[in-house]
Amino acid sequence: MRVLFLISVIGLVASAIAHFSTFFGINPQRVFPSVWVLHVLIFVVWFPVVISCRKLCTNDNRKDFWKLATRNSPNWMKRLCVIFFVYAFFNFFCAFVLSEGGNPSEIDGRKVLSNHGEIIRELTDEEYDQLQAYEVRGFSGHWMVFYAAGMTVLYSRLRDDSDKPIVTVT
Repeated sequence: MRVLFLISVIGLVASAIAHFSTFFGINPQRVFPSVWVLHVLIFVVWFPVVISCRKLCTNDNRKDFWKLATRNSPNWMKRLCVIFFVYAFFNFFCAFVLSEGGNPSEIDGRKVLSNHGEIIRELTDEEYDQLQAYEVRGFSGHWMVFYAAGMTVLYSRLRDDSDKPIVTVT
């Protein structure tokens, strides 16, 4: 559980860096091509989180799942999850609009904006770079939600298992 907690913290920080760097004209795909590993690591965190939390809820208390799953987490973690959740919806629609409903792709050696294989228009190098950054921005908004929620639930589960704090701030 501690390893998963650390992965969720690192994933959250890395997702936030990738996300907010796009507002400063940085394309995380160009700077750090492995940025998409963050997408895969969500599943490494979430499968164990879901499995470990299934025992918490019976049919009678499913509506209280979040309260039960995070009962030992600090309020700031819970608030952070809510903030990222609300932000993810806003971010998703903004990213969709900014990307003009397509994805930057390379087809036949040309940089294009495409939607399901259909070319919308050809792109300059600068447009291609910017649209790749918007693509990361759209995904990373959701990554932050999942990593923050995973971190919060895992912290609570770890506190269930011990009386000591998981992280101490000095």
